[in-house]
Amino acid sequence: MLLSHLLKPLSFPLEEEVEVTGIAEDSRQVEEGYLFFAYRGISSDGNDFIEDALERGCCAVITDSERSYRKLRGKLPVFLVSEPRKTLSLLSARFYGNPERKVRVIGITGTNGKTTTALLTFQALKRLSVKSGYVGTLGYGMSLDSLSPTGMTTPSPTTFFKILKEFADRGCCYVVCEVSSHGLELDRVFGVPFEVAVFTNLTPEHLDFHKDLFSYFLSKEKLFFSAKSSLINVDDRWGVALSALREIFPGISFTYGKAGDFKILEFRDGLLSLNFQGKVYQVPSSLRGDFNGYNLCASFSTLTLLGFEPEKVKDSFYGLRVPGRLEEVYPRVFVDYAHTPDALLKLLKTVSSFTEGRLITVFGCGGERDREKRAPMGRIAYELSDVVIITSDNPRGEDPQRIIADILKGIPSRENVFIIPDRKKAIEKALSIKGDNDVVVIAGKGHEDYQLIGKRKIPFKDQQVVKEFYERRGSC
Repeated sequence: MLLSHLLKPLSFPLEEEVEVTGIAEDSRQVEEGYLFFAYRGISSDGNDFIEDALERGCCAVITDSERSYRKLRGKLPVFLVSEPRKTLSLLSARFYGNPERKVRVIGITGTNGKTTTALLTFQALKRLSVKSGYVGTLGYGMSLDSLSPTGMTTPSPTTFFKILKEFADRGCCYVVCEVSSHGLELDRVFGVPFEVAVFTNLTPEHLDFHKDLFSYFLSKEKLFFSAKSSLINVDDRWGVALSALREIFPGISFTYGKAGDFKILEFRDGLLSLNFQGKVYQVPSSLRGDFNGYNLCASFSTLTLLGFEPEKVKDSFYGLRVPGRLEEVYPRVFVDYAHTPDALLKLLKTVSSFTEGRLITVFGCGGERDREKRAPMGRIAYELSDVVIITSDNPRGEDPQRIIADILKGIPSRENVFIIPDRKKAIEKALSIKGDNDVVVIAGKGHEDYQLIGKRKIPFKDQQVVKEFYERRGSC
């Protein structure tokens, strides 16, 4: 694409015409003919890598630094912008032919429930014979069995719009996206006209990034100012606050929950009963737990707002699975992604409701992330479990023993508490002491197939550890 054509919406003066073959914000991804975005980030400054980008063949630079701008003037096309992230999103979309206008994008945000709600919606669309794509925590793709990794829940604009183009080229009508607070705060989806925006809930998380809960909320709020329709859980106090802003949202706003427009009447044994506009719908599923009642309601409501007949929608969920979300990998052995106090609380309460023997919980907390949530998670695990095994999650560059020490601050007694930093050994310990009626919950990593230790990304999957344990026992 000619640089003049790419930059046309921005009205930049152009002294030299060049052909742009790609866009990158990471100099390591630059190839011959790329437009390089150099701007100050959270932990590094892209302006420090301009020379590397030039050596790799970049043909033009967009920067937020006057110093870089003056240094490059006359050497190649260079442009100074005040909002580089928004510019990156707009130009990435334009470079890929504005695919966000060729598919109908559904955005789902919230602390917990994004993945389950998104995957229920994505799979239900397929059952309704509608070609659709998914982008989120598990990766991206058009089939749950063949997702490709993205590295982030909401990828960078250069990746995100490339994915949308792929979906549009393959004939997708809808794309279901998990939209993270990081993605919103960093303008990764800026300019996307969301067909429906969904808010699931808000509890403390990512406060190492957002600093406080209100700032976290303000990031989530951004999604609803670019949506044609919004759907908000008003059984959540932050959902109530968000719903109070519905008059200034550009689109139509609906609510869900026990006090919502889509009114939850009951969720029992996987069957959701809800009332919408005076009519009661029975929505069968294979899901457990009150929290999944909300996820199911959000998905049903989203599809209804998209114009699908509720009578057809209600029969689209039974048997649908969500990897790593209350996933029973062996009888009475569950793997779940719960990694916040609220998610762990809801998970253990749900599992307790059908546990006949002991509840054995294996969990840890991520390193270089919110330290404030560690002690509360320890307290929750201790109060709701009969046996607690504290282990490593993704320690990253933090000392696992320090993380464990933080968790132990929430645990009043060491009785029936084991500390086993090696996650594989911790899981095996839980399985080895499990009685016939006991239930084991392995929390924190869910679908993940790796462990982050130091700077290494090591292959590791909770489900595989369980499988191999029982294979050795001759039980599979």
